[in-house]
Amino acid sequence: MPKKADKEKETKFIEYFCEGETQGNAKASCIKAGWDKEKYPAQMGSYLRKKLAKEIRKKNEERIANTSGVAITVLRDLLGSEQDSVRLNTAKLLLELGNFSSQNINLSIDDTKSKSDDELIQELQTLIKDIPNITPKLQGYKDMNTEIHNEEDDEQKKVVKH
Repeated sequence: MPKKADKEKETKFIEYFCEGETQGNAKASCIKAGWDKEKYPAQMGSYLRKKLAKEIRKKNEERIANTSGVAITVLRDLLGSEQDSVRLNTAKLLLELGNFSSQNINLSIDDTKSKSDDELIQELQTLIKDIPNITPKLQGYKDMNTEIHNEEDDEQKKVVKH
């Protein structure tokens, strides 16, 4: 059984190895925890890192758990980013963290700028058929559309006569 002084040093070693300026450096953590610089601190640090691996892991898990709230807040803020790529990558990360990574998400992007007027009108008519209660509301649109086409026809007839 280790001496009380060694137990205290081991506790300090775990703390120094997990945080601060000696984080991840077994030799420096060993020296800072109180072991003699002249008695092979690199070997002692390596030995302690292996011996105390479970305690080190537990300490790191506690640190991660304590900062998870801040990390979630940062991710939530990134969802409001003006950059589409940042929002998309953040959303994908959140879905993965929520165990939604095995699902496929299909995005269908419809670029209306590349469609002709006739294609857009045909698409609108298809959508109107799917929504039965909208027909009376669109009657004004149909009347307006007919007037526009009639005016265009009149203009074309005037051009042909000259």
